[in-house]
Amino acid sequence: MRQTRYRFFLLPLIFALACAGAFAQANSDLTGIVTDQTGAVVPDATVTITNPATGVTKSTVSGATGLYDISGLNPATYNMKVTAKGFQGFAQNGIVVNVSSTARVDVKLTVGAETQTVTVEADALAVQADSNVVSTLISSQQISEIATENRNFAALASLGLGASSTVPDNNTPTSVAANFTISVNGLRQSHNIWLIDGGEADDRGGAGGMDIMPSQDAIAEFTVMSSNYPPDYGISSGATFSLSLKSGTQKFHGTLWEFNRNTDYDANNYFNKYNTTTPTPRQVLNYNIYGFNIGGPLFIPKVYNRNHNKTFFFWNEEWRKINQGNSPNVVNTLPASDFPTAGTDLTYTPPAFAGPGTGYNNTPYVPGIAVPYSGTAAPTGTQNSYFEPCLDPSVTDKDACQTSLLTQYGLTPGHAFPNNTIPHQLFDPNAVLWLSSGILPKPNRSDGKVISEAQTPINVRDDIVRIDHTINSKWQILGHYMHDSVSQASGGPELGWDWYSYNTVTSVLDNPSNSAALKLSGTISPNLLLEASFNYDGNIIN
Repeated sequence: MRQTRYRFFLLPLIFALACAGAFAQANSDLTGIVTDQTGAVVPDATVTITNPATGVTKSTVSGATGLYDISGLNPATYNMKVTAKGFQGFAQNGIVVNVSSTARVDVKLTVGAETQTVTVEADALAVQADSNVVSTLISSQQISEIATENRNFAALASLGLGASSTVPDNNTPTSVAANFTISVNGLRQSHNIWLIDGGEADDRGGAGGMDIMPSQDAIAEFTVMSSNYPPDYGISSGATFSLSLKSGTQKFHGTLWEFNRNTDYDANNYFNKYNTTTPTPRQVLNYNIYGFNIGGPLFIPKVYNRNHNKTFFFWNEEWRKINQGNSPNVVNTLPASDFPTAGTDLTYTPPAFAGPGTGYNNTPYVPGIAVPYSGTAAPTGTQNSYFEPCLDPSVTDKDACQTSLLTQYGLTPGHAFPNNTIPHQLFDPNAVLWLSSGILPKPNRSDGKVISEAQTPINVRDDIVRIDHTINSKWQILGHYMHDSVSQASGGPELGWDWYSYNTVTSVLDNPSNSAALKLSGTISPNLLLEASFNYDGNIIN
């Protein structure tokens, strides 16, 4: 009767979760058939598996055909015990269950006393007989020991069967800036789907890839399902990349790390120094990625979870501080002496690059308003705030007006400035402010040019929390929350989309990303399993 009431208590939650999205679970199954030594099936055998790291047990009974199935398993190594009336007990240790996989263990029971137990060890290699999915597993050992550029695990994802990748060596470890161009079996990257603990984490609006970039140290393992995957993963026509986050165990474990890379460690490029007296500097590229994680049981001494086998947590924090400069660009600019100062006359200096045959006129001319002056070879001048009185509609003879303003300085409109000296009274104050702002850089090379390189820092904070809770041996809940706070600079205005000569004006892109998943899994009967999940994910580009 208590079990019946318990099921009715769960029913509203089941329907709510199922409506939110019962699909594509990342967790795995363990299945098999229980028989006796003659091959006859054994129904009603009790099958119990235990995760030694957590002490959590899950159990079921074999059905009328001898079939058992335990779903909603986290990637781990399990121990199994099987008991049935009239048979010796059966035990098998070291059963490896990987993410998004179906493991099979068939059990042969021997007639005898139930107090006796036959123990066997699991095979190191097992044939995948219950699924025809073509997949590649990236294990926790590979994730921790294979070097990845910039701590971006997309390089590991490209190792999957049928995968062809154009992922660059220098792949930025942020979701928006990272390259996820992985084609599997000839399909575009936008045909792929990315899952974390069964919840979607795919940037559909950005042509594929992940909409959040979890820390590599928070990933337990992941699998690349290239083709023939089960129908509950059929939410994409390409490959399914299924990741599982790490979880806590009965004992507390933690990790602390830092990865450092600095331009000072690198030699300069040979061609930056070739045939020049002023070498082009190295492109700035500094990395500082550091963080920590801790996992273990959630308990209240002598009150809750005293045996440390019901509720577990895993918390991961990572900071990524990247300072990357644009490729140094050698461009023309004004001579330093041609940047005006308010209240000071300017003696014009021709640019060093304005030599014979360049088409430059190395003599400045007195400007006019908008009309040419007879007897001169100079082009029409430009409007200037100094001549605003002459633009008044009541002034009919604008030439005379302009001439009267300039005569006091010995200037004639359309003629060269005497001694190439421009009176400070002619400077527009806004132009003085603009030229002194640094937007137009001063030369820093002997040939009068400037090496222009903008600093484009990236700052990321990655927060990950996962909770695993065991209700009983048949029902479990898993939940995670992830948040990425990303600030990424670009070496030009409008993120560099509008083309520019100088990268002295930069812009910043903010990219907050979130991912949350809640999953309920359980066994209702030997022939009826339930997995229901709620998933939220998305990112914003500011």
